[in-house]
Amino acid sequence: MDNFAVIDLGSNSVRLVLYHHDDSGTVQEIDNIKSVLRLSAHINDQKEITEEGLRITLECLKRYKTICEGKGIDHVLGVATAAVRQAGNRAQVIEAIYQETGIPFRILTGQEEAYFGYLAIVNTLDYQDAVTVDIGGGSTEVTYFKGRSLQQAHSFPFGAVTLTQSFLRSDPPAPAQIESLKQFLAEQIGTQSWIQGLNCPLIVMGGTARNLARMHQRKVGYSLSSLHNYRLSRAQLVELMDQLAFMPLDCRKHVDGLSKDRADIIFAGLMAFDEIMKRVGSRELISSNKGLRDGLVFDLILDDQEKRLPDVLEYSTAQFMKRYRVNLSHANHVAFLTGQMFDQLREMGVLTLGDRERILLQTASRLFDIGRSINIIESAKHTFYLIENVLLLGVTHQERLMIGLMASYKSAKQMKKTAEPYGDLLGKEQLQTIQWLGTLVQCGRVMDRMMDQKVREVSFSFGKSKLQLRVSGVSEEDWVYLIIKDQMGKLSKLLGITIQLKTT
Repeated sequence: MDNFAVIDLGSNSVRLVLYHHDDSGTVQEIDNIKSVLRLSAHINDQKEITEEGLRITLECLKRYKTICEGKGIDHVLGVATAAVRQAGNRAQVIEAIYQETGIPFRILTGQEEAYFGYLAIVNTLDYQDAVTVDIGGGSTEVTYFKGRSLQQAHSFPFGAVTLTQSFLRSDPPAPAQIESLKQFLAEQIGTQSWIQGLNCPLIVMGGTARNLARMHQRKVGYSLSSLHNYRLSRAQLVELMDQLAFMPLDCRKHVDGLSKDRADIIFAGLMAFDEIMKRVGSRELISSNKGLRDGLVFDLILDDQEKRLPDVLEYSTAQFMKRYRVNLSHANHVAFLTGQMFDQLREMGVLTLGDRERILLQTASRLFDIGRSINIIESAKHTFYLIENVLLLGVTHQERLMIGLMASYKSAKQMKKTAEPYGDLLGKEQLQTIQWLGTLVQCGRVMDRMMDQKVREVSFSFGKSKLQLRVSGVSEEDWVYLIIKDQMGKLSKLLGITIQLKTT
């Protein structure tokens, strides 16, 4: 499979996403197009999609088919969710779509929709236990996983559009309407007793989640624009809800970070998040930029029966390396050498960092060269830019910046200057850790400067008032010995102890 597409026919919007899947296993999103149709608003009293609703759907899907043909894509996976699933004439709608476009659409059950959302989360975020919530236009899917294994899943037959239409009919909503919606949500969510008191993070996905994260980032002046793995407390969620509660629609459309096409339905979606968060007992709400379509892709490309990646960060790092044409043997050997140095210095008590910092170091040691794919000139700047702006899965925002600064490390002065805009995420402790580990990345790089893995291993030991470093595979006559010696001078200064370099 080379290029393929997924069309998600939802209750609020229809989205076309194009992917490239190469022989190395790398999957890259190459285009993403969204159309807001509000299909759930085109349901008549007989619970059927109206002729107008079908017309605008067919017009949109014909445009999408033309795009796919223009891109040379012949494998299109079409799925329909709540609006079509709940329609009495769903069979006729799916048949009409096929007759007009030739694209076969699959109507997902609520359980299937919940499952694919779970796959997206468990394969893009590093959490062992969590509750996931995906609020669409006409349904809300909730799952619970423990030890990354799915335990419970349920689909509620209401979403942000249908809740708004049913309860919040005035502009702005009246207090009595908000109270009625609150009671309805409490009753509905209360039917699933397994949701109560799980005391784990709440991970939210979909348009409501993205808008929530973006609004809060703009409000607090957050330094990183990434929405995936953005965290809020319940107090921060409630504060935003209170801000929007009685705001007229015209004013809501101008809230920084809120899409105009979602301004009328955002409040109902946030109320559902709040009610579930309260029931679960979550201290933290986490936004995911990945959802149903990503789950479908993982289901398509993963051979494992459970469709779960064994290590999210490892998978994402490998994708980075393939995408930016990294010399794999060189990068992996640098990671091997930095890992040896880290372990020995920690065992000797010179370093007091933990296993998580070791993982960040190993990731930075494999990604330091990605900037060369843009330009060898100022490649370190390009490396940091890519790690900052291209999603690296399985790490927090703070960790992502730390990896970027380690991978692009040249000096403490340069690192601190690059880190200046991210003062809300990087404090003195993090900058110190970056300096330590960035210097180790530099050491590993110079040891394999010729990319020939000639330096086979390194070994630290204590001498009299000094550290001895034995480097296996080179002699003092080798050119690389001189640059290793120079780099050991920098490490020696950082450690505050003399390092004597020996070769074997």
